[in-house]
Amino acid sequence: MLEGVQYVCEVLDWVKVNDMDDKLKSLVDYAISVGQKQNVDLILGLGSQSVNNQIRFSQNKIDINKQWQSDVIELLVVVEGNQVSIGSFSPRDEAYVKERVNAQIKFAQKMTPSPFFIGVESEKHEMDQSSYHSHFDPNIDEYREKAPQVINTCIDEAINTGAKRVAGSFLFGKNSSYLSSSAGPTGSFKNTFYNLTVRAFQKELDASGQGLACGRIPNSSEKDLIQAAAKAGQFSILHKNAQKAKAGLYDIIMSPAVAANILGTIPQDANPLAIMIGMSSLGDRLGEKLAPDFVNIEDNGKQPGGLATTPIDIEGTPRYNTPIIREGVLKSYIHNTTTGNMFQGESTGNGAFVNFGMGSKIMAPAPTNTVFNNGDHSFDELLDTSRKTIYVTCNWYTRFTSRISTEYSTIPRDAAFLVENGELSAPLKNFRISDKILNHFANIDAMGNDRVQVKWWEVSVPTWIPTIRIKDCRITTATQ
Repeated sequence: MLEGVQYVCEVLDWVKVNDMDDKLKSLVDYAISVGQKQNVDLILGLGSQSVNNQIRFSQNKIDINKQWQSDVIELLVVVEGNQVSIGSFSPRDEAYVKERVNAQIKFAQKMTPSPFFIGVESEKHEMDQSSYHSHFDPNIDEYREKAPQVINTCIDEAINTGAKRVAGSFLFGKNSSYLSSSAGPTGSFKNTFYNLTVRAFQKELDASGQGLACGRIPNSSEKDLIQAAAKAGQFSILHKNAQKAKAGLYDIIMSPAVAANILGTIPQDANPLAIMIGMSSLGDRLGEKLAPDFVNIEDNGKQPGGLATTPIDIEGTPRYNTPIIREGVLKSYIHNTTTGNMFQGESTGNGAFVNFGMGSKIMAPAPTNTVFNNGDHSFDELLDTSRKTIYVTCNWYTRFTSRISTEYSTIPRDAAFLVENGELSAPLKNFRISDKILNHFANIDAMGNDRVQVKWWEVSVPTWIPTIRIKDCRITTATQ
């Protein structure tokens, strides 16, 4: 047992896991055949097999190192044209699969017609997987033995750069997926991933810093992981003796993590489902100028290294690179087959099973990788401003007053600083950013040249984004 590890679960049999791929595929195909024999209008199945690893650490040592496997089949069944049911289960054998398919068909027969379903992709496409070799780490099976030492190195790096206490979580693993549909399309693909969150602390609870790193190839990630830990340690010591911020209007320099959480909500609003249910700010804004000319954003399901990149969507449609904002103007929405027909367009390869209420899903468009253009300013150039400015490295608890107006508030956590004379000066705490995100877009002042991929518990959609400076943001503070 590794030093400092209190609990290590049993390692899975990797050979067994790899051998199960063919079994899972056969069960998906069997589910489709069961539905076809009952003459359903459509049955579509996605088999997913994942092996996940998590290392958790606190108080400068690893607490938990665990691994688990998940095998799931998700099924879409359509009867009578547009009576739809979507369900998921862990497959056992053909008898159990048949039982679940029959139960889902009966459930679909009891459903009212869906206003969100017109059809799915029916053309079979050749999948070009030549660009996806960079999404799978061929040495992922051996990485589990290496990972604890990598995390111990990260802990040491955070301490060496100033931290007194270090905590966080490291996730990594591999996924395999197989799609089969009675409409025709099929396809299979696999990937690996890693995601690190590090928080570093001083003796004072409110003197802290954060570092993030994520990507596809764990065995090539050590440098990025160590840099994230170093950043957390450095920020924690710089944040000592933080003072309460004063309310008012400031320019805000948002780190990529903050910008992804806040600004990333606007391109993700370019979704017909959100528009139809009154949860989008972009429903009647096609062709409208939202941001300066130097801002370009796309939904790119083919982004190299993207954590949401796959060759096809849930319908079997090839992924696309869809321009959302070009030169500051809202150009398009994302679509699946149904919303493409509704909006007199075509699918952009964004079909997904989307959570819709407690325990239910619908087939609808969903974002893949939100990709902002890289800017042309260094971090020092972003700091070089004569205006009253705050640099925010991390935020939690973003909450909306209105999704239509984009009025919101969020709490900066970990390190934040007043910017004076082109440098970070007084560390700040105990304030909120309370404004409208559409105002932020119109007031984007400059973009850094440090674009990275961000995904963590405050950013669910993988977002490629640089540091961004925004003019005239409203800061509020507690009255007592």
